[in-house]
Amino acid sequence: MGSGSSTLTPPSSPEPDSPILSHRAVSPEKQGSRNVVRACNDVAPIIIKDCREEFQHVTDFKDPIISGSIAENMPRHPLVKGKYFLVRDASEKSDIKKSYSQYKAPNFHQATNGLPVYGAGQPTEKGLIYLIDHLVEEGHTEILLFNLREEPVLFVENALDMLPYSIRERENLKELVNLGRSSYEADEAEARIRKEVIDLATLKEENKFYFYKDMENLHREPHEFYVQYEDHLLVSEEVYSRHIMCSHSVRYKRLCFPMESAPSDVDVDSFIDVYKECPSAFDKSHGSCMAMLFTCHVGYGRTTLGMVMGSLLLSHRNGFSSVNSKTASKVCGDELTCRAVHRLVTLIPDGQKMKHQVDTMIEMCGKLYNLQVEISALKHLLEGTTIDQEVDGKNAQEMLYKRCCHFLQRYLFLIVFNSYLTEQFSQRFLKSFSKWKRQHPEIIRLLQNVHHPNYHAPLDLVLTERQFLVADVYIGLDVMSSQLDVRVPNFRKLNLKGFSVYGMAQPARDGVTKISNYLLSKKQGHTFVVLVNLRNDVAVECDGKTYSVRDSTMLDEPVVHPGLTVKELEEKEETLTKIIKTNKIQVYNELSEDPREEEFSSVLTPSELAENQKLQTLDMQYYRVPLQYDTTPTEQDFDDLMTVIRTHGFSEELGCNRTAMVYFCRTGKSRTTLALAVTGLVMCHLRGFPKGSHVGEQERVSCPNAQYTKGDFIIVQKLVRMLPNGQQVKREVDFVLDECFETMSPMHFHIREVIFVTYNKICKAKSETEKQQLKRQSLEALERYLYLILFNMYLRYDKKIKWQRTFCQWMREVAVTAGVFELLDNLAFYDFEKIPSAFKTMNERWKNRSQPIPFAGEFK
Repeated sequence: MGSGSSTLTPPSSPEPDSPILSHRAVSPEKQGSRNVVRACNDVAPIIIKDCREEFQHVTDFKDPIISGSIAENMPRHPLVKGKYFLVRDASEKSDIKKSYSQYKAPNFHQATNGLPVYGAGQPTEKGLIYLIDHLVEEGHTEILLFNLREEPVLFVENALDMLPYSIRERENLKELVNLGRSSYEADEAEARIRKEVIDLATLKEENKFYFYKDMENLHREPHEFYVQYEDHLLVSEEVYSRHIMCSHSVRYKRLCFPMESAPSDVDVDSFIDVYKECPSAFDKSHGSCMAMLFTCHVGYGRTTLGMVMGSLLLSHRNGFSSVNSKTASKVCGDELTCRAVHRLVTLIPDGQKMKHQVDTMIEMCGKLYNLQVEISALKHLLEGTTIDQEVDGKNAQEMLYKRCCHFLQRYLFLIVFNSYLTEQFSQRFLKSFSKWKRQHPEIIRLLQNVHHPNYHAPLDLVLTERQFLVADVYIGLDVMSSQLDVRVPNFRKLNLKGFSVYGMAQPARDGVTKISNYLLSKKQGHTFVVLVNLRNDVAVECDGKTYSVRDSTMLDEPVVHPGLTVKELEEKEETLTKIIKTNKIQVYNELSEDPREEEFSSVLTPSELAENQKLQTLDMQYYRVPLQYDTTPTEQDFDDLMTVIRTHGFSEELGCNRTAMVYFCRTGKSRTTLALAVTGLVMCHLRGFPKGSHVGEQERVSCPNAQYTKGDFIIVQKLVRMLPNGQQVKREVDFVLDECFETMSPMHFHIREVIFVTYNKICKAKSETEKQQLKRQSLEALERYLYLILFNMYLRYDKKIKWQRTFCQWMREVAVTAGVFELLDNLAFYDFEKIPSAFKTMNERWKNRSQPIPFAGEFK
């Protein structure tokens, strides 16, 4: 109805076809003491008596209404977002601490040793008040309240309280549904769901919607609750944030911790920011008494993770001497077998101490959930499953493997977080956690790739149909047509005058002999040969032909072992040779053909091939520098290559050294070309850059998109502007890359051009998965190019001290202050994209670089 305070009167002579002719004009009048509305139209006045103004909920719900039932023979009703049911958040069985009856929150508990750190499952609206009142009664004048839930929660009016409900899918009613990865997204998701529920409820006169209380006794379900207005259905922000207004002692923040893995850097920063705002954060003598309260779903995993973080923070404030050191003696030691833990402990200062402090806090906060015990239990469960076992229709082994990785990642994060606190607490957190971590790329790589599914797989899988030996050489590999001449595919020389650097594919025994004799011949004039193996997979030579191990789910590529040392790789190869010598093996000589069972008389590892050749060729040395295929080498990889190059006497005098450096990988393409480029840069700095590398000497390029094939992307130019004489630094890298390409143009493999070529393929991608893969590959190529520029800057910068400092050290000590890692954490094609992809960050770009093959063996 119209408002009684406005009058609409029709014009005296409306225009033909005027909209006013199709609507009634309404004017209020007084007739006695009763309200009257006179509605005028073009026929006759209509008098409406006793009217009053009324506001109604008008829904704009336009999506199709999809109904469903939670089980067979159950009532059908509208679903949230067409697929979700609203289910009571936690059952009574989950309340192990039996705290719900008193506090209306399951599993309310405190860390041991009197630390003022508390945890609980999701409280009701009144329950949150009870928890805060309890902390105030305990004497706490500052309360840091953290809601750790990333999944949406609605609080439904029920008698004198508001009870929490969350959305679930019919296929898995036990599993929570996440709709946002940030606190803003989570809050917005809740607001949208509430609006939809109210819209669906108000489509009927009863204004009721359907909720499920007890999933074990469905015969009494669902329940219909009245939800006509927002007051009947609260979101988390309303339940939690109001305490900030009502109490000066409470500081609140929602942190979206993932169900199993480590929290995001953004959430860790937010956690620290809330702490820093407290007056007593760094002053133990301050009169206020601080407490931390963490809540999540049932008070187990995420709550305990938050409690451990809070305990570590307060222990750095108060001193670890106040913590009972005997607590850590109860800690389960199974996780010590994990190579990732060992590696992290060696990466960070006082690593063993950092780990010990974390173990102590885990034990103190582990009444309901002990992270180390969880890792151990999952690990044993995983190792006892087979590849064909299923749970709830999902592959059990794959599911358990992911959970093991996530929990291990969470444990490693806590050690890293403690290392950050150790360094930054005394400085009052001058650096945020995200910035501090960016400046430690080795930690990011470790956290994002905690375990490879094939690290400890038994090599006798080649005796089953799980893994096969596949020939390295295939039809079409030898694009350089060198096989007939030197018995090795893709053999070529770096096109720099006076520089004896070569590349090739994996050689077999006759190839090693042929190459050695060729290079040591009088015609070539070399007096020493250095062979450098760049492979990080297991390879063997059987009866004159080289093979690599492939998984049956991914026959196109060898099973790689990122992170394994040279010694570990060679031990695997030695074990494989013993297996092959005593068994018949299924072998693919060409993937287009079926595998054949073969028995080999001679089996050698790559190092044995080199040792056998050294018996004939004394002037030869063999090295292995494992590089990951098609990803950016680590800073340590550059240092390892640099060590090999400098070991063999390349000096500043041109022509004084006649050693031939020969790099090889499986195909002789990507990794080999990168090693050629690195070696070319080092040797140019030792002997001087030849003509063609200085201003105005480079070849002019006139072709479509030349600026991009030349590597002139916005992000590259930004790096160049950061570096002293940056344009020349880039020019020298481009010169060496062009010289590499001159000798391998049939491959069409140019490190710089690959960036743009790969990105261009995205528009032709047939699926979203393929599109994301190409985005990642193009950014990986771009990152490789940037690292070559940075490495060249290092060569220029430290040449005066003869590179006494490693590239790793230079990146930490020089590149950090220049802001290089901030740039690497915002890597994108700003030339073409308005919204950068998620792979712009180091975390996302370096995540899950291991192959998607099934887990096998042991998790350690």
